[in-house]
Amino acid sequence: MSEPRLSPRYVPGRRSERFWTDDEKAVLREHYPTGGAKACQARLPNRSITTIFQQAGKLGLSAPKQPEKRTRHEYSPELDERIRAAWPTLKGKGAVAALADTLQVPRWWLTKRATKLHLTMPHKKEPAWTEAENALMRNVPLHDPDRCAKIFREHGFNRSPTAIVVRAKRLDISRRTHETLSARAAAKILGVDDKHVTALCIAGDLVAGRRGSKRLAQQGGDAWAIEPQDLRRYVLDHLKRIDIRKVDKLAFVALIANEAA
Repeated sequence: MSEPRLSPRYVPGRRSERFWTDDEKAVLREHYPTGGAKACQARLPNRSITTIFQQAGKLGLSAPKQPEKRTRHEYSPELDERIRAAWPTLKGKGAVAALADTLQVPRWWLTKRATKLHLTMPHKKEPAWTEAENALMRNVPLHDPDRCAKIFREHGFNRSPTAIVVRAKRLDISRRTHETLSARAAAKILGVDDKHVTALCIAGDLVAGRRGSKRLAQQGGDAWAIEPQDLRRYVLDHLKRIDIRKVDKLAFVALIANEAA
């Protein structure tokens, strides 16, 4: 039985809603410089504020500058008593915002004041990363964040999979497994299409394994993992099949040169 589609079926002649029409762009050019994103959204209800901001930026449009309004909200014993009385009764999403509207204070101020009054626990920031953790980042399988988190716990560090992925980005460490090549990387070296390399792997002409990724069947299944020496052996055994005019010359030469390394 075939797997369900991940994307809607293509309909010829149908235009996707994510593309902006000329009429919509005309609305932005007319109203964004004077009324900002809200004025445009009133005329384009199907567009969110975020997408209006993004499209206006692409068009080089600037919204009118808003005057700075800074209001200092002072606390008082009476206000504190109202907060203490109402806070235990808050239930459900939006309850804090509703109380802030009732007290006529910003939501952030109310949350901060509740923390000062010991009505809620303060948000704990992520502890700073140590040199030992940064060094461990370069020795864990970053392509599998769950396994990385387990390794961190085994070393006495409590880091979530998400925190590890974010840290890898900040340290500019690639999460890819550099010891192996993907089908696309191998195809680039050979100067062929990705599907051609996939067919070679399936047929067994090119020795390849799997990365152990969590890709679904609709996404092509688990990604191929090709050892450089196996790709090099394939090239040497089937040199007549390689069209030198189409290969990535630098990568091709580097692959072959490693034979003597």
